[in-house]
Amino acid sequence: MKGLKYLAGLLAVGLSLSLFSGCASQSSSVLTETTVVMSESTEDAEQNNKSETVGTGLLAGNYDADDLDESWSEGKATIIKCNGESSEISGNGIQADGNILKITQAGTYVFSGKMSDGQIQVNADKNDVVHIVLGGLTASSGSSSVIYGIQSKKIVITLAKGQENVLNDASSYVYKSVSENEPNACIFSKDDVSINGEGSLDIYGNYGDGVCSKGDLKIINGTYRITAAQNGLQAETVLQINGGSGSITSGGGSSNASYDENGQIQEKWGQWGGQMGEQEPADSEVPGAGRTPVEESGISTEDSGSSDSAKGLKGGVGIYLNGGDFTIDSSDDSIHCNGSVTVNDGTYIMDSGDDGIHADQALIINGGILQINKSYEGLEGMTVDIRDGEINVTSIDDGINSAGGSDTLKNGRPGQNSFASEDDCWIRISGGDIYVKASGDGIDSNRNLYMDGGMLVVEGPEDSANGTLDYEGKAEITGGTFIGTGSSGMAMDFSNSSTQCSVNVVVDTMLPSGTMVTVTDSSGKDILSVSPTKSFNCIQISSSLLVYGETYTVTYGDGDSREIRLDGVSVWSGANKFPAADSG
Repeated sequence: MKGLKYLAGLLAVGLSLSLFSGCASQSSSVLTETTVVMSESTEDAEQNNKSETVGTGLLAGNYDADDLDESWSEGKATIIKCNGESSEISGNGIQADGNILKITQAGTYVFSGKMSDGQIQVNADKNDVVHIVLGGLTASSGSSSVIYGIQSKKIVITLAKGQENVLNDASSYVYKSVSENEPNACIFSKDDVSINGEGSLDIYGNYGDGVCSKGDLKIINGTYRITAAQNGLQAETVLQINGGSGSITSGGGSSNASYDENGQIQEKWGQWGGQMGEQEPADSEVPGAGRTPVEESGISTEDSGSSDSAKGLKGGVGIYLNGGDFTIDSSDDSIHCNGSVTVNDGTYIMDSGDDGIHADQALIINGGILQINKSYEGLEGMTVDIRDGEINVTSIDDGINSAGGSDTLKNGRPGQNSFASEDDCWIRISGGDIYVKASGDGIDSNRNLYMDGGMLVVEGPEDSANGTLDYEGKAEITGGTFIGTGSSGMAMDFSNSSTQCSVNVVVDTMLPSGTMVTVTDSSGKDILSVSPTKSFNCIQISSSLLVYGETYTVTYGDGDSREIRLDGVSVWSGANKFPAADSG
């Protein structure tokens, strides 16, 4: 045995799963709840699939020297010591205009102390890179952003090592005319923004976003605590996270979006935090809840900061997650992109009032740890391509879907996403350890589903209106391990064009959670066992350990069993399956 595969996501939810192999030797370690042992041939196949897929090239985004440079010299920098409503400036390139500190040229500017009702404003040449060092700064504004980039090539913000920084913007903004709607974030720039350093930064976006760049936004490292009325981090073009850690709360968090005090879905899905902007939040403590009325503040009636977006992370063109360790609690999607999302590495733990991760175009997962504790839908994109990683999804509708799938639970909800086309949508799983616990469809594709590697465990619906698998075209499995449990009402199996065998068992009554299911071969040797955390009456299994022409016994409950001969690619025992759109 070449190694141990395990589903880390299962540890948190208590599902027990074991696979057994006939290899002469094996290596394993003791896990708290879940142990998965796979044959050497199966593991080799998964590694080959992974290397071929990832070898097409990782989309990691672009970083230049300015983004990564945390260095600065006090002797060469302009030093600003803030003292409430005044400041001491030592150096060039910045001037005080009342309570506004205006940076007008390229250079390094080091801020410390306390700024009360002020603003750091950048208005330099369009080719200038402005380096702002936060060296222990607590700053607030009573009428606007704390950092406002009007013009530059790029603003690089460095969090000085060992220093704590706190930025707190106004809960209502005052603009010069009613036609204006920018800035609208605690840190706002019309050009690129990069944040690096080994210090910490607390951001309170009381009016709109925590950080908003009209260009690219890059997080290199640092420690963050971001609380925003709208989006936590937003880039109009590309959002890239290379490292760093912390928490992001947007729109009052997931519990403020869609659930009542008993944890049940509300009739008006997403009544706050980006789904229905005209609604007031239930909790008056939510950032932005006390906004000054338009006619009293001069805020534009076209956009008073109450736009329909309260994502944790938001990108206009692309999102690249190359690292980082963040928890996101969002009333809207935790991670959302109008283009494509690529996850290469990092740990992201999400509680979402809508989707966990949504991409209008491609969602590509090459690695990392993704844990979605709560969501309407877990992972969603025009195409969903999972190549590696540890993924744990809990959803009240579909777990993973492409092109929106079929929103049977709350079709037409205010927060529902739409796609330009559904013709080219698909889901492909080539690697990774994936656990899905869905109340709607477990895996839902508006066209095709492919699985050729990895391990996928789905605890699907307990009602008969959804299925563990749901697809409109075909579902082909050629590798990997699939285990699905749920209701048989809408159960679909893998298509006959698959090259890997599947067994599908339907029993007469719903079996309670915790019921052990065991698969043994004709010699009586255990092949697989699983104990779901939800009730079920349909068990679906596909693995390279299942051999065409062989006979297997599926045992469940109090010793009940079914004997199944694999005389086809996908064999059923029990009630008829739900008819597939394309059986082969």
